[in-house]
Amino acid sequence: MNGCRKRSFIFTFLIIAFIFAFIFLTGIKHAQASTKKAYNFNLKVLNPTLSGYDNFSLKNFRGHVVVVNFWATWCPPCRAEIPMIKKFYNAERSNGVVVLGINVNNNLGGVRSFLKKFDGGITYPVVYATSRVISNYGGINEIPQTFFISKNGRIMFHWVGEITKGALYEITNKLLNKN
Repeated sequence: MNGCRKRSFIFTFLIIAFIFAFIFLTGIKHAQASTKKAYNFNLKVLNPTLSGYDNFSLKNFRGHVVVVNFWATWCPPCRAEIPMIKKFYNAERSNGVVVLGINVNNNLGGVRSFLKKFDGGITYPVVYATSRVISNYGGINEIPQTFFISKNGRIMFHWVGEITKGALYEITNKLLNKN
């Protein structure tokens, strides 16, 4: 009986340790702090009518918090986060927040078709990634990825995976100095 309790205790301990390790490791992967200078680019906007932009140059948004989201049309988590990011942008742009979607699709025509069909349209500017942009933002081997750029042009946070509404607001508010 004593040996049975000991094995049960060890098994329970290992399960709890595994759960804590999983939570800890996935949390680190999601939000990473950084202070690297953001790579500047000038790219043609794919949805100029809805977004109000023809071109997007990062240097034109100094003094603003910029949220850069790398995504693809074939990525289910990317498509799932678009409505939430759209609502966030519409609510926060009057506070000096800029959102940019950078698409990493293999086919530009597919991106344009997606933008036309997306429910209600995407109101924040969307550009098509160049290989130079992708390499300067770390290669973008997983999507979605979201970078939070401070008012002085530094990447302050990097989120890998589908971002949550809470994280989007919390990180942005820190950069806006609302806390």
